[in-house]
Amino acid sequence: MNKKKLLALVLAALMSVSGLTVAFADGTDGSGSAAVVLENGDTEVAVTNADGLKSALEAGGKVKLGGDITMDRRYDIVIREDVVLDLNGCTITKSYGGLNHFIFVINGGSLTIEDSKGNGKIDVTDGSYGYGIQLKGSGSSFELKSGTIRTTLETVDIYDSATNSTIKISGGSLISTKDNVLGVRGSGTVVKITDGDMRSDGRTGVYISNYGDPDSIQFTMTGGTLTHTGGASGAIQLYKGATVTIGGTAEIESSSYAVQVQENTVLNVEGGKLSTSGSYAVSGGETSSINISGGTISGKYGVHAEDTAAVNISGGTFDISVGTINVPSYGNPNPSIQITGGNFNGDDVSEYLPAEGIAVPEVEITASGNVLTANASHPLAEAVFTYQWYKNGTMLDGETSATLTADEYTTYSVEVVASYQTVTSESASASYKYSEAVPETPDTGATESQEYGDYYGNEKWDEVKKEIAKLIEDEEFGETIEMSATGLPYFPASVARELKGRDITLKIRKNGVTYKVNGLEIGSIDKIWYEFEELETELLTETPGDEEDSSKPADENKTNPNTGR
Repeated sequence: MNKKKLLALVLAALMSVSGLTVAFADGTDGSGSAAVVLENGDTEVAVTNADGLKSALEAGGKVKLGGDITMDRRYDIVIREDVVLDLNGCTITKSYGGLNHFIFVINGGSLTIEDSKGNGKIDVTDGSYGYGIQLKGSGSSFELKSGTIRTTLETVDIYDSATNSTIKISGGSLISTKDNVLGVRGSGTVVKITDGDMRSDGRTGVYISNYGDPDSIQFTMTGGTLTHTGGASGAIQLYKGATVTIGGTAEIESSSYAVQVQENTVLNVEGGKLSTSGSYAVSGGETSSINISGGTISGKYGVHAEDTAAVNISGGTFDISVGTINVPSYGNPNPSIQITGGNFNGDDVSEYLPAEGIAVPEVEITASGNVLTANASHPLAEAVFTYQWYKNGTMLDGETSATLTADEYTTYSVEVVASYQTVTSESASASYKYSEAVPETPDTGATESQEYGDYYGNEKWDEVKKEIAKLIEDEEFGETIEMSATGLPYFPASVARELKGRDITLKIRKNGVTYKVNGLEIGSIDKIWYEFEELETELLTETPGDEEDSSKPADENKTNPNTGR
């Protein structure tokens, strides 16, 4: 008997005594797995094919790859025990794809992935259904220490109904080419990231959501990197019911938001770096809270805040090109913003504190024809101005731009307030008595096609006529067009002709008064221009439903009544 056969017999005898599976020359026992007793007494199973991998993972314990493994058909691998998988420099390639079919499902068990040799990876390649690892049930956990997991869709996902799940990332890489690297859901979920590299080319890098309160999910990132490119929802989309804390040496970078903070959520930035190549490093809306006490925030704006978001900045460094906080002008209600500390582009924080205030702006009014302009200046070049115009001391509703078109010989004034970040100044005022000559009223018999300059607002009325024509062309009747006529002296007959006989309403706002002109109420048109106060009595004389041939144009050669207009 040769030595090789003798050794085989001895090993077989040992197996019958100990229950161990021992590998032969191909590294397996023929089933794709082989057991080895480690120095500490633990058993480690080496696997070389998909069947052996499934059996070993579902049995639990230590599992080590003995070679590259291909999964080109469906394997439903459910982990209910505690498993440590050593990639050992090898690759698991799953080319099979099915809707919501993950390479591994952890249901009540735990899976720790490490790579003792280096360059080991799990590669899920199907372009439509390339799912990675999912946690379900109660008490499931996953940890990545080393190695790479690359997928097309979700790399690691927690199912909606999962409870008390745990994810730890302390090394290795998570990569998704089309979706998020972490889908964090469930209740009682805890995620801790202390190192490693995460990269996503999907809509969002990390998606976090629960319909409970912010304590439902606790997500902490104190190290590692998260890079997100291409999507519009941010490196981290903090969607509902969760608290996210960023600190330590964590680095988050996105082409959209570093973190998007939404409904019933809390973001705490205590350290790390958050940066964007887009507009806003952090975006907060709805009922969210953003607390920044440390770290570095980089981007065009530091924080975008709207709805009822609460933003509290007590520290941190802001490296921004435009402004620390952006609040949209359309906001109603408005967010709550408080700044009590921090470093802003190297400036002393005292310039930004509400208690310090900023200087009152200087303002003067100049006129070009009947267009008045408020010229404001401030020693802080980044200051933003808000305007409010008055006529004879009465506030003009809606006149809040830097210019105003005068419509009477009288005194106009403007109030200007300067603001920078969350700090506003006292208001400054300037007055101007408008007495320049007004162009003559059109002669009797003239047509509205004549040019009378900006005073009559021909360009603005032409735009209104285009809107009316578009509604008629699209047969969109019953619609309303709104406009401001503040500064315009008269209502032209040409607009009345466009409206006449059609169920289209023109709502005109002028100096706090709203006039409504519906085409079905327009009677005979016998003027070129109408005073706004006489629209109801002179023009709107038809009862809707009365028959009249509206296609017949009014006589443009009729003279105006005694007004001369």
